[in-house]
Amino acid sequence: MSLFTDPRWAEALTHLPDYLGNHVRVSVTALALGLAISFPLAIAARNHPLSRGILLGLASIVQTVPGLALLALFYPLLLALASLTLSWFGVGFSAFGFLPAVLALALYSMLPVLRNTITGLNGVDPALLEAAQGVGMTAQQSLFSVELPLALPVIMAGIRTAAVWVIGTATLSTPIGQTSLGNYNLRWTTDQNWVFVLFGCFASAVLAARGRPVAGADRERHPAVAAASARHWAAPASPLSSRPRWCRRWRARRRITSSALRPSPSNMCCRR
Repeated sequence: MSLFTDPRWAEALTHLPDYLGNHVRVSVTALALGLAISFPLAIAARNHPLSRGILLGLASIVQTVPGLALLALFYPLLLALASLTLSWFGVGFSAFGFLPAVLALALYSMLPVLRNTITGLNGVDPALLEAAQGVGMTAQQSLFSVELPLALPVIMAGIRTAAVWVIGTATLSTPIGQTSLGNYNLRWTTDQNWVFVLFGCFASAVLAARGRPVAGADRERHPAVAAASARHWAAPASPLSSRPRWCRRWRARRRITSSALRPSPSNMCCRR
């Protein structure tokens, strides 16, 4: 009997909906939690070098911790927290399975989101920020109308990287009680089932490869995104926005005013 006619392939396929569904559920929840934490922190620290350095340093330290160790570290912490909440408030929760996996994976997703968000926002042309301020925009309006749209391709690249990291590391959450595609690999420790190991590795690789484009379109790979962005910035705008047409008008008014105040031969003749 050859490897591909082994009946264990059919057995592995029957477990796929359960393992894949739980894997996607824990990965999406962890990525959403990581984005909810990282995005506001990156926006708040982008203009403060000390806070930015501390934030990126802590996120980098988290990446040096092995994935399985980080997942296992949350179990005793949550176990102690669950006992405290049970004794104080009479309400407990499970410290095994879904919750420690989500928290650990959320920490793993923070570094690329933080780094790319800060890099993208700080890479916006200062002339555009000056133009936005010149047309009367507040700091919040400038952030949402100028900085974030221009930094979006860089931010989405960080989200795609975080999605691949989370999907790949989620396979290690099986030893702490979370059902995932890592359950296939766990069969190796019980009965040395090579078919399940190969099936689990292939399913994880396909899911990670599909998770990258789902997390966001690549601007270089999809020219339609760049064209849509160009049409967005070329559209007519209101006085409270920062579109290039208003920027050009504002700069033209500045040039006209400065040229009118600058001494010229005709002005000198009139003065004589």
